Amino acid sequence: MAFRTTRWWVSLLLLAGSVQAATAPYEKRGDEIVTLVRTRFLDAAKGTAWADAHQGYAADAKDAEDFTRRTNAALAELKASHTAYYPKESPGHAEVSAIFQAFLELKKVEATGIGVDVVETPEGFFVRHVFTDGPGAKAGLLRGDRLVTVEGKPFHPWHAFTKRAGRATRLTVERMKGAEPLSLTVTPHRVNPRQEWLAFQKASGQVVERQGRRVAYQHVYACTGEEYQQALEASLQDAFADADALVVDFRDGWGGCNPAFVNLFNPQVPRLVSTGRDGKTRPFAPSWRKPVVLLVNGNSRSGKELVAFTMKRHRLATLVGQRTAGAVLGGGPRKLSNGDLLYLAVMDVTVDGERLEGVGVPVDVEVPDALPYAAGADPQREKALDVAASLVKG
Repeated sequence: MAFRTTRWWVSLLLLAGSVQAATAPYEKRGDEIVTLVRTRFLDAAKGTAWADAHQGYAADAKDAEDFTRRTNAALAELKASHTAYYPKESPGHAEVSAIFQAFLELKKVEATGIGVDVVETPEGFFVRHVFTDGPGAKAGLLRGDRLVTVEGKPFHPWHAFTKRAGRATRLTVERMKGAEPLSLTVTPHRVNPRQEWLAFQKASGQVVERQGRRVAYQHVYACTGEEYQQALEASLQDAFADADALVVDFRDGWGGCNPAFVNLFNPQVPRLVSTGRDGKTRPFAPSWRKPVVLLVNGNSRSGKELVAFTMKRHRLATLVGQRTAGAVLGGGPRKLSNGDLLYLAVMDVTVDGERLEGVGVPVDVEVPDALPYAAGADPQREKALDVAASLVKG
């Protein structure tokens, strides 16, 4: 009997050691995050107080998802934008890595996906944007579809398409609430997120007839580099040149717009007319001088808010949609020892003397969103096109 008790006690000790070994990495990772907040957060006193209160917060984390939940809940207490934790498995990790590829000294950044922007709601995961010409668009996904299963397993944003690049994949979606899920076949691809965002922006460009007017539209999903501003500028000079009005869609995605973005719509930029030897005149107007609508929502953030605020203040654009995020701090990523990323606010920012953090930019025309089970409909976009057409004089 004593022998069996000894074996039972040894087994219990071994089990406890295994549990401790399994949880130790999360405790260590949590300590790294606490140290970074203590030493880098923009408000030194607040960062120190937060670090003191959260030392050892991750000791009981059960797994990667539990650690992520605990960490982001703790970081939310800082009440600061540009502050979040991104584990390697998450889509956000690849996106932040792509934005800061040079800063993080990464030779290559790629992620496997199907070319859609997905948002989690209490009802499930819904497609918010379908990237034109991407795998999701080719498979027939629509805005508002609820993603149900991937290869028979419940949809999970971290693991849904892992190791399935180039492979036909069974996907079920619920297009109408309570209806039988639709079965689609999608072939995920590997791509650098920044390249995918730029391709989406270019492919989204179109000129539509509305109220007898020609309204140009382009979705600037991300604004984290000169290439996105240059792509819009190229459209303004070429495909959109004869349009009567313009809608720039700033909803969702990432900010990062340079203040010089506003010069695309600055009437003070001189208009040139050149005359050649042949006597022909060639006008060149570097800035757009016709009506502009900026379409924004509660996920239009950072540099996009800077642009929206400035264009609204100087009456260069009409804002349609919903108040912007109020996320206008300066942030930067730090790589943890295991490769995860901590994105942390490190600078306060004002725009023309005003602090937009926690406030956002109000719109001129309020339009609520209606995403779940939208079956492709986009009332905010439709209203923006109507408003743009109505602004054309004569």
